[in-house]
Amino acid sequence: MKLLALTNMYPPHHYGGYELICRDVMTRLRERGHSVDVLTTTLRVPGAIGDHDAAVHRQLRFAWNDHELQSPPLWRRLNDERHNHGVLRDATRAIAPDVVSVWNMGAMSLGLLEVLRERDIPVVLNLCDDWLIYGPDLDPWARLFAHRPGLVGQAAALLTRVPCGLPDLTNTTGLFISDFTRDRALAHSPMKPGRAVTTWSGIDERDFPVCTPATRSWAWKMIGVGRIDERKGIATAIEALVHLPEEATLTWYGPGDESHRATLDSFAEQLGVRDRVHWARAERAALPAAYRDHDVFVFPSTWSEPFGLVPIEAMACGVPVVGTGTGGSGEFLIDGLTALVPEPLGDAAAFAAAVHRLADDAALRDRLITNGARVAAELTIGRLVDHVEAWHQAAADRFAHGAPPTRALKLS
Repeated sequence: MKLLALTNMYPPHHYGGYELICRDVMTRLRERGHSVDVLTTTLRVPGAIGDHDAAVHRQLRFAWNDHELQSPPLWRRLNDERHNHGVLRDATRAIAPDVVSVWNMGAMSLGLLEVLRERDIPVVLNLCDDWLIYGPDLDPWARLFAHRPGLVGQAAALLTRVPCGLPDLTNTTGLFISDFTRDRALAHSPMKPGRAVTTWSGIDERDFPVCTPATRSWAWKMIGVGRIDERKGIATAIEALVHLPEEATLTWYGPGDESHRATLDSFAEQLGVRDRVHWARAERAALPAAYRDHDVFVFPSTWSEPFGLVPIEAMACGVPVVGTGTGGSGEFLIDGLTALVPEPLGDAAAFAAAVHRLADDAALRDRLITNGARVAAELTIGRLVDHVEAWHQAAADRFAHGAPPTRALKLS
């Protein structure tokens, strides 16, 4: 296939797992012999290394900058919209893709999807979060018309010569990262793909091969990985330290919102545990060793996670998981089987009690590690790419041979 990927961020300029999944899938598709180009935004992340891929075109304008949503004046919105549409039209003419693989469209010009429909190019949406729901409110141009009658958008489109409404996704295929994300989009999104299937995501088995952990004594070392963000529930893990022995520590790996990190530091100081909270950064290649150096992986997220890759990385490294199982993560974080899932949500004492259970019960730790290894072996990038490749090929062939089989999640 000749494939064009469309997304708002692409590594090495990125902030989260969605972008890494996109990059991993595109890399694997290239390795399988497909021609892959990527069209993304001009966003640059300071310190990013390795931005030299000639097939990655960073030309689209983005309505988001350093965690702040942009609301430019009307003339600028129209100018950006025309610019982005022109860039996409030029790219599709130059590349002539058999299919466009759409990834994260948060704070992007949703009208780009209408351009693809008008050009009759097959589209597959790879949905790793809820942008089908929140996208209209983050797109500065689309939100002018998203909640207005159709005639307003039609009149504006005639005047501005760009689409002025939400795109028609009837002829697209949506590949969702979890049943939870799929069901919520179909229930609440104003934009619905014609086909909606769940692919589930996965970890890179090359970076995180399933391993047998070395025998070690419990040392009360907790690790968390992910973007520093209020929704990640890091405050719960910090407060849990109050209910754990004094030797218990929390090390959190990840970039993110520095102002929220400062808030967390102040919170830890108030609780008297500041010297037990550590912040770290590591390239993905260094994370397996970091996981294995800890006793338990904590996933205290308080929002409805679309999926959640980092608990699976920890499982591959032989580290038991204590996590909240919100949203799509609840499809593989099963209390007592693959993880401990403390309740109620955000309760630091309950979270600490789950960590205590692991510390006191070696047989429980072994059971979670064994079952976690099965999860990690099932939820891999390789399996994801098999499914994604099949659906993109079917879309490129306009489903002349029917739809590929759906994927069942097998965790036992």
